[in-house]
Amino acid sequence: MTRGDADRPTVEGLESNNPRPWLEDPMKSPKLAKMTTRESTPSQRAAIVTGASSGIGEATARLLAQNGFAVAIIARRKDRLEALASEIEAAGGRAFAIAADLASEEETARAAEQALESLGRIDLLVNNAGYSPGRAIEQITRSELRHIFDVNFFSALQLIGLVTPRMREQGGGRIVNLGSVAGEIPAPLAIPYAATKVGMHTATDALRLELGAFGIKLSLVIPGFVDTAVFDNAREGSQHLREDESNPYRKIMFDLDELAIKNLKNPLSPDDVAKVILRAATEKRPKERYYTPFSVRLQCVLLGLMPSRLLDTILRHVYKLDEA
Repeated sequence: MTRGDADRPTVEGLESNNPRPWLEDPMKSPKLAKMTTRESTPSQRAAIVTGASSGIGEATARLLAQNGFAVAIIARRKDRLEALASEIEAAGGRAFAIAADLASEEETARAAEQALESLGRIDLLVNNAGYSPGRAIEQITRSELRHIFDVNFFSALQLIGLVTPRMREQGGGRIVNLGSVAGEIPAPLAIPYAATKVGMHTATDALRLELGAFGIKLSLVIPGFVDTAVFDNAREGSQHLREDESNPYRKIMFDLDELAIKNLKNPLSPDDVAKVILRAATEKRPKERYYTPFSVRLQCVLLGLMPSRLLDTILRHVYKLDEA
């Protein structure tokens, strides 16, 4: 699985050769340029962003604040949240740092209540929190599986349920969920993570139907390879397995590390993804799914059309997997 495109053109190349540069830089979209003042400068709008202490969540909170949103930022690392909130406020924005462990139902409920009270309203929820352990399924306990689902998926559904009544009272709102290529293209050593993303993809589609009558619009953002700490955290969390010569998955781990490092030579930045999230949050008619870069959509569509046996053959080659 590739989460990016090593042959992706540079921005300069897009400016001179690409007739649709917004495929790589959403802020160049003519749709954004034609928005009304209310849509392009969402003054007084309020957003909740999870996983906001780093990476995509941090970049999204910063960009939303720059575009007039008051933001409630949620993550475990209080110091990082407070630093980001201070930065946003120093630039003239409004931000509320809320430290919470989203694996906990009680802390998630507390964080949502605190966010709604601080913001006074809610126009946008961005479900970004998530992680991957990077281990084989036999190397993950039932409690660890539950924790992954609690953070990546169940917290998102809980938050949606908690903000929906307020959005309904206000006459609508936006929910942007972060998906993953892993939810569409199979990959080894990422089963729990991929399963949570498959769930997120399906839930987003179903919730559009469930909540559409109340003016609540949902979008799914599916990025390619992003330069965040997720990959490094996954490696660190399974370092003991990489050092264990008796680990039957040791070679696969190193091969996948090599593939990831190769893709990280030309990754998306968190800011790239944040721009797409801003589009989903502010466009008058948001798309159901945003793939970034566009090559990710092509990969998902083409591989999704293949018979399972052919797809397995191709992916075994990509991941350097042996077949008995």
